Amino acid sequence: MINILVVDDKPNRYSDLIQRVLNSSTVKDANFRSSTNVQDGLAQLRQTRFDLVVVDMLLPETAWSEQIDEGGAVLLEYIQEDDDIKLPAYLVGITAAAEVSPRVEKIFASNPWQLLRTAKGGGAWEEQLERLITHAYLNETRTQQVAYETDVCIITALRTPEFEALRDTALRLEESVPIDPTSFATIGSLQTPKGPLSVVAASCLRMGSTESALLSYKLIERFRPRMLVMIGICAGYEPNVDYGDPILATPAWDYTCAKISDDGNGHREITHAPDYIAVDREVVAKFEQLKQDRAFFQKLHEQWRGEKPRSLFPTLHIGPSATGPAVIADASVFQEIRSKQNRQTIGLEMEAYGVYCAARMACRPRPVSFSVKSVCDFGSFLKDDKYQAYAAYTSASVATEFLMRYGRDVVDSM
Repeated sequence: MINILVVDDKPNRYSDLIQRVLNSSTVKDANFRSSTNVQDGLAQLRQTRFDLVVVDMLLPETAWSEQIDEGGAVLLEYIQEDDDIKLPAYLVGITAAAEVSPRVEKIFASNPWQLLRTAKGGGAWEEQLERLITHAYLNETRTQQVAYETDVCIITALRTPEFEALRDTALRLEESVPIDPTSFATIGSLQTPKGPLSVVAASCLRMGSTESALLSYKLIERFRPRMLVMIGICAGYEPNVDYGDPILATPAWDYTCAKISDDGNGHREITHAPDYIAVDREVVAKFEQLKQDRAFFQKLHEQWRGEKPRSLFPTLHIGPSATGPAVIADASVFQEIRSKQNRQTIGLEMEAYGVYCAARMACRPRPVSFSVKSVCDFGSFLKDDKYQAYAAYTSASVATEFLMRYGRDVVDSM
């Protein structure tokens, strides 16, 4: 099925073209919708992801207003700026004007969209549009043929201590296979009360959001997982968390995303522009349930035979965690992020945002992604490696327990 939206105050002008498409031997299934004004078109774009949107440049803004020459431009600007809009795969503008305004020219020059000019005569624009519909249909059909192949892919920042901690859980990691000439993964499984899960695990060669994003994308393309999971260690905000506490990062963002400007008088200003990516609400709800199981976390603490804090057992936290490019040993960084970007920030680490970005930008079918990292220090000058192994252990154990209890529910719902 391909979804097509035509935004034109006279949508019946496309009737013959639509009929030809529906009668063609190539396009087997197409859902055409129409809208006659900007506001109604935006409403439909917020509700449905369309494969192709056709927008006339001469449009009224509402059902009761007059046409304006740049009505289509207004709609296109909303598409660029409104985060609630479900971006279409392809967008085509239509204009009967011999010359278009600089505003319209700029929109099409700065976006991967096409403007068809009906004033050039004949039915050439209709033939172009018909070919584009056919192309969009074939592309969507091929995308739908790609299916999930693996239940869970798990990624760690480094082999030691995170990946080694993963090996000590109930996961059975057995066969090492190449993803490509530069990356390897380990194939395994997890036996849960509701049935087995197929698992692939891999570790980055270096820390950092770029490394994690690249490895995540490789895993997605090669193994097509339903879930993409990050485990490991992080810094925590000391008044709110303790050593070994796991943090489900939601949202995660790159805290270095900003604009740095100078007024010419030596006054420097940093304006932040965080891109927050949240975890799926159903996943969060299941972590909320796991968080209540005090007996599990107490047992988790008791079973660790290495160096561990004096607190009775770790507490699972669900909250904002910022991703950045550096290992932090300066408590003021936490304070600045909390004061200028998200006042509830409790985690600080180097990879989660990259993993979330890879999942968000992947071709369909996309995986559900989440990161569970445990606190090994507080990002201050007192930072040391004392509790890294313990934090890696609690992170790997909590992620595995989540998969044991809820993994099949998540993958069966996809």
